[in-house]
Amino acid sequence: MRVVLYTLAAGCPLCDEALHHLERLRSRRPFDLRVVPVDGDPRLAIRHALRVPVLEVDGREVLFGRMTLEAVEAALLGAGAP
Repeated sequence: MRVVLYTLAAGCPLCDEALHHLERLRSRRPFDLRVVPVDGDPRLAIRHALRVPVLEVDGREVLFGRMTLEAVEAALLGAGAP
């Protein structure tokens, strides 16, 4: 499973919280995680900047904005995590 977290490069508490949830879940369920700051890419900034963090699983956007641990776990399980 490939997980991408779109974030702001710095100063985004919601992004930090989402990353913390993902790292916590990854310790129990392995998956590939890529963190992509949208500020460095104009296309990504236009697409995601007002909604960060944005969680994408296997190419499909599943969550954005404030994310609880439970919501992130459900999104990963819904995407077929073991």
